[in-house]
Amino acid sequence: MAQKLLQEQLREVGSKLENPPASKDALIKLLKQAASFLSELEQSPLPSMLDAMKPCLSATAKEELLKHQDRDVRVLVATCICEITRITAPEAPYSDDVLKDIFNLIVSTFSGLNDINSPSFERRVVILETLARYRSCVVMLDLECHDLINEMFNTFFSVISDGHPKNVQTSMQTIMVLILDESEDIQENLLVTLLSPLGRKRIEFSMAARRLAMNVIEHCAGKLEHSIRHFLVSSLSGDSSYLDTSLDYHEVIYDIYQCAPQILSGIIPYMTGELLTDKLEIRHKAVQLLGELFALPGYSIAESFQPLFSEFVKRLTDRVVHVRVSVIEHLKNCLLSNTSRPEAPMIIKALCDRLLDYDENVRKQVVSAIYDLACHSMKVISADTAKRVADRLRDKSLSVKRYTMERLAHLYKFYCLNCSDDSVNNEDFEWIPGRILRCLYDKDFRSETIEFIMCGMLFPPDLATRDRVKHWIKAFSALDKVEVKALEQILLQKQRLQIEFQKCLALRRTHQGDAPELQKRLSGSFRIMSRMFHDAANAEEGFQMLHQLKDLNIWKLLTSLLDDCTSFCKAWSSREELLKILGEKHPLYEFMSMLSVKCSYLLFNKEHVKEMILEVAEKKFARDSKIILSCMDLLTVIASFSPQLFIGSEDDLVGLLKEDDDIIKEGATHVLAKAGETIREQLATTSSSIDLLLERLCVEGTRKQAKYSVQALAAITKDDGLKSLSVLYKRLVDMLEEKTHLLSILQSLGCIAQTAMPVFETREDEIVEFLKKKVLERSDEVSGSSDKIEWNERSELCSLKIFGIKTLVKSYLPVKDAPSRTGIDELVGMLRNILMYGNISKDLPSSAVDKAHMRLTAAKSILRLSRLWDHRIPLDVFYMTLRISEELYPQSRKLFINKVHQYIKERLLDAKYACAFLLNIDQYQSPEYKEAKHNIIEVVQICQQLKLRQLSMQSDMKDSVIYPESILVYLIHAIAHHASCPDINECRDLTAFEPIYWRLHLFLSVLLHGDEGWQSGSCADRSQDCYATVVSILHSIKCSKDTVDCAKSIISHAISDLGLSITKKLIPDQADSSEITKVVSLPGNLYKAHEKNEENAMVNCEQSWLSGEGALAHFESLMFDDKEEIVSLANKDDIIFEDKDKDDNEVPLGKMLKLLKSHGTKKKKPKLQTSNTGLKNKDEDIDVLGMVREINLDLVEAAHSAQKMKINEASTMDVLTPKRKRSRSFKRSSSSNLDMKRHTSFIGSELLISASPETHIFPSSKGKKKGDRSNTEEETFNVKKFSEDPKKKTSGSKSLSNSGKKRKIRSISGLSKFSSNSSHVRGKDLIGCRIKVWWPLDKQFYVGVVRSYDPEKRKHSILYDDGDVEVLQLKKEKWELIPNGGLPEKPPKNRLFSSHEQLSCDPSSQRNDKFRKRPATSSVGKGQDSKKGSGEDVRKVPESHVNESKSDVDSKVDSEVSDVHLHSQSESDDESSGTSLSFLLMKFA
Repeated sequence: MAQKLLQEQLREVGSKLENPPASKDALIKLLKQAASFLSELEQSPLPSMLDAMKPCLSATAKEELLKHQDRDVRVLVATCICEITRITAPEAPYSDDVLKDIFNLIVSTFSGLNDINSPSFERRVVILETLARYRSCVVMLDLECHDLINEMFNTFFSVISDGHPKNVQTSMQTIMVLILDESEDIQENLLVTLLSPLGRKRIEFSMAARRLAMNVIEHCAGKLEHSIRHFLVSSLSGDSSYLDTSLDYHEVIYDIYQCAPQILSGIIPYMTGELLTDKLEIRHKAVQLLGELFALPGYSIAESFQPLFSEFVKRLTDRVVHVRVSVIEHLKNCLLSNTSRPEAPMIIKALCDRLLDYDENVRKQVVSAIYDLACHSMKVISADTAKRVADRLRDKSLSVKRYTMERLAHLYKFYCLNCSDDSVNNEDFEWIPGRILRCLYDKDFRSETIEFIMCGMLFPPDLATRDRVKHWIKAFSALDKVEVKALEQILLQKQRLQIEFQKCLALRRTHQGDAPELQKRLSGSFRIMSRMFHDAANAEEGFQMLHQLKDLNIWKLLTSLLDDCTSFCKAWSSREELLKILGEKHPLYEFMSMLSVKCSYLLFNKEHVKEMILEVAEKKFARDSKIILSCMDLLTVIASFSPQLFIGSEDDLVGLLKEDDDIIKEGATHVLAKAGETIREQLATTSSSIDLLLERLCVEGTRKQAKYSVQALAAITKDDGLKSLSVLYKRLVDMLEEKTHLLSILQSLGCIAQTAMPVFETREDEIVEFLKKKVLERSDEVSGSSDKIEWNERSELCSLKIFGIKTLVKSYLPVKDAPSRTGIDELVGMLRNILMYGNISKDLPSSAVDKAHMRLTAAKSILRLSRLWDHRIPLDVFYMTLRISEELYPQSRKLFINKVHQYIKERLLDAKYACAFLLNIDQYQSPEYKEAKHNIIEVVQICQQLKLRQLSMQSDMKDSVIYPESILVYLIHAIAHHASCPDINECRDLTAFEPIYWRLHLFLSVLLHGDEGWQSGSCADRSQDCYATVVSILHSIKCSKDTVDCAKSIISHAISDLGLSITKKLIPDQADSSEITKVVSLPGNLYKAHEKNEENAMVNCEQSWLSGEGALAHFESLMFDDKEEIVSLANKDDIIFEDKDKDDNEVPLGKMLKLLKSHGTKKKKPKLQTSNTGLKNKDEDIDVLGMVREINLDLVEAAHSAQKMKINEASTMDVLTPKRKRSRSFKRSSSSNLDMKRHTSFIGSELLISASPETHIFPSSKGKKKGDRSNTEEETFNVKKFSEDPKKKTSGSKSLSNSGKKRKIRSISGLSKFSSNSSHVRGKDLIGCRIKVWWPLDKQFYVGVVRSYDPEKRKHSILYDDGDVEVLQLKKEKWELIPNGGLPEKPPKNRLFSSHEQLSCDPSSQRNDKFRKRPATSSVGKGQDSKKGSGEDVRKVPESHVNESKSDVDSKVDSEVSDVHLHSQSESDDESSGTSLSFLLMKFA
């Protein structure tokens, strides 16, 4: 019955709709009824029901209803049609034309989905769901309604919002996916519509529309991949013809990467191209895009994107700063999004590599990135990485340094908050406070800034005191000596400021008003306190302004801050309240911000002290000795500068003394020694057993415990310990004979002598007698003791003797009344014997190691005594002390050098002992040399600081004040009296004087150049006063005679001459030393002035041969770091000839000339006017023959010019002086006019051409060969070139020294090649063998040693017997292996680059051989006549060198760079071409 009724109702409604009523309401009522009846039908109904539907079906298809003007009517019509299509599915109930109108109607209804509150919203949703559920939307594709589909997509993106129900969004997505999946091709306009919502900058679309588009693309990735990729490729390649749209393809890529990253795999090369493009804007956008992609949370970098990511990381080296900064920020975000990603190590390493970027903004950004990552997760950044970033505290940029400081403090604060996390190692970041403290010695950081960071920024404000103390203890255990010293410096300034400020407050309380006396005293206090600030002048002004403030609350708060009983929380709140009263705009705000920190107890207070003592008590059960030691050391530091903080902790300290742990007892006694005087009254009332505890430790404790216990006893008693120490002293002396606890007893006796000398003097004789008879004069009875040679094998008796000596020395270093002591000469005499014999007596037997220990102890004793008794230490003892630095045992040398360095730095030792650093040098550039240089630099800086301080204070300075220049006096005297110093008259062996030159040169270079060393030629910033003082000292020594041994005077004078020459070389721009006539007063125990007749004789005395040009040339040749530098310099000009193909073909002559010409133009200055036409084809047309003819003309002119030159006879000496290096530029004073003599000397040393008459630049043609003649002309040309223009001498020498290297003609012309026919030995097997190489022009072999082999280039390095070094491919040479050559004797290190032990050549043979092969020597003696040789290699051996072996000669290495020797295949035919080519080399190189 229901079905029939429904059929009737449908027919009735349908018939009425066929003639719709004119009234809107009636029409709506009918449509609602129709929609309601249709919704009750199921799919595929009975035929009778389908007949009943026909009236409704035909009525709704009428154009009158489909295109009705009313919106509600259209919605109801669309609802009815959707129900009909649902019922009749899958059959289409309408024709194609009607269906098009129907879909237009349906799509138009979707625009109303934006109004959720509309009455028709639910009907529109039903239409949407029906279209999606029954796939009727696919019919639109069959009808080719592409524009309508595009409109529908646009409508969906426009109306969708986050407020829509989920079914609406799902239906829209389903419709769009169905249409895309069923489409054969994706229309361009549809693709644009689909991509339009993508991007974060599309404000016209909602976030829901963006998600809808991304979801659709994700589901249809396979279908859309080709179209989207085509669009992106066109956009990335700059082709805008594909789509005329304003889409931002970077934003499209960003969203597609999140929904369908596989689509982007085909555009990776194009994205890489954008990263590498020269267009900054595109490159920067690419960096932004990729950085955001890789930093997306939850997304890992796919394997296909790894190359792109690697290229992105390489943008850290982009040439544009803001690109590099952007990459750093994105890499940081990349790690922040996923700290465990596999690329994390690579990212961190890449970031750290930019810590040395040349731009400070980049370096700062790296610091920020690394520390942001560390604060995000302590697992990501290791402690080593954080330390590497912390090195930016030494950055050259002040802003980077300050920023690094702030971030480092912030990181430590974060660490303190998260240290309870198991993932963080408890000690990973405890080094941070030390790094911050070290900045105290940086001039760019103020001490108040460091203190504020340590107090207020390092720890969280609400961190419990107990946790704060634990961190302090761990951080203190990680501090090194420098950082501990910085902490002590801060506490010292704080102590001085607190004491002086307390005085000021007391003055204000006791004196009212502005009395002149009060103002005067307050001004003095202000001046003292201002010195504790970085800017003393501003600080003093701040104190004056503070004094004018009348607000009592300010002074009350300051008083609270100065109270040692104020807790940390109260002190911090008082500081904040004080600054709040002033206000940020008050002129005193910044000053009071610093003062409130420096005068308060925010760094350490009584709460910290109590917690530290409790921490010790807890850790003793855990037996954590490291923490216990750190805790006790920190307590000692606090006690040294703030002893009042221990008031109230007396019982706890006494309890620590009763512990069984030696570390705790030692620390407790040390604390009592420092703070005992402050807490003595409290100790007297709380503990009566402390005296007994300390006395027991003096007898039975360790040596340190005994030392601190004596000091503590003296500190806690009112009479400075005289009464209690008297009782203890009597007991200790009585126990000497028992020989139990002897080491501790001796320590206690020595400390009593220092602390209470009146007590010690009562039984001093007994102690001295015991030590001499029973200890020092006692022999070692243990058999075999003399066999001990290891440094750690010191005998027990030796240790006892050492402690006995220390006791005696301490007795002469009392705290008070040291000058009144007698008997110092006897003690010094005993130390002299120990320094000489290693024992108090020469007859006492002992092992070598015991003697070394004893000598070291005696030397260290002299160092300690010199602080008070330097005037009583004889000169011989002083020199014997210095020579401990030359001790056989390296441990002894190192300990002694370190002790000297420590005492000088602490201002406890005269700077003259710095001579020990120089005597420790064995050879140049050894580790000892570098260490000595470092130490000398520090000593000179310390002395300069003292000098400036005394000058600024304008105090009365005594003559004995040691300035750094004064060390030179003692150094020269010590060298002259050194056992290894040769006699200047008898020994002409320059090797013997090399150590003297090293030591003197090192000191003078540091003194005059600072840490620039000898290589620096810049003297613009050097003090002329220092130079004048040095010269005056050296002249004064020359005008004096040795007080100790007159025979040594001549040695001192020669060393002074050498020092003058070195000084001129180091600072050539200063005035001539002869013009400085200032007389310096020398120490009377070293030198005394000559009498008048002797003085006049000295004025006319000639300069010592040791400072001559030849000797200096030899010494300067020693200053190369190693032999490899010589080889690289000698082969410097070969670089331009290494352009060979893989077959090692020789460079053609034309190409060689091009290389030479380009190489030469780099060195020339550009001309003001240059012809464009001349430059156009400069590399294309090279007239080789014209250049050769031009050079030949120059040769003729050079020969004529050289014959007319007049060369003055140069004074020569009978000293063996090897050739100087031509690789070093020749330095000369710009103000001096060189005469022909010096000019000739220059040519001889730099070009290996002797210009004196004895050497005959133009030898006669008798006995000469044609090959010699060409080389003579070549040298004549060089002489002319240097003599033409004096102004160009320096530049000329430089260019020739760089290009005048001797090379064989076969290496450049390709005219002849020789192959080895001598041996099957190849490669590395030849290293160390002696071979002889054929030189075709000379037509003879030259012998050398194979030093090294380069397997890549297949070349051997040959060191000839005369010092030449040549790199050859032996397979192209004619050579033979010398039988039984073996490995040559290795030359000594100090003769690595030059040797003075050379054979002197006959002048004639030397002359002829010079142009054929480099000679072994270049020594010319006085009065030697030149002889015309026959060209044979004849050598004469001087009598002084008769005993030299041939191996010594063979092992010599000449430091001179070789001449230019050109060889051709035919000596006669190619002579002119060889000469032309040689000058071709010089002209263009």
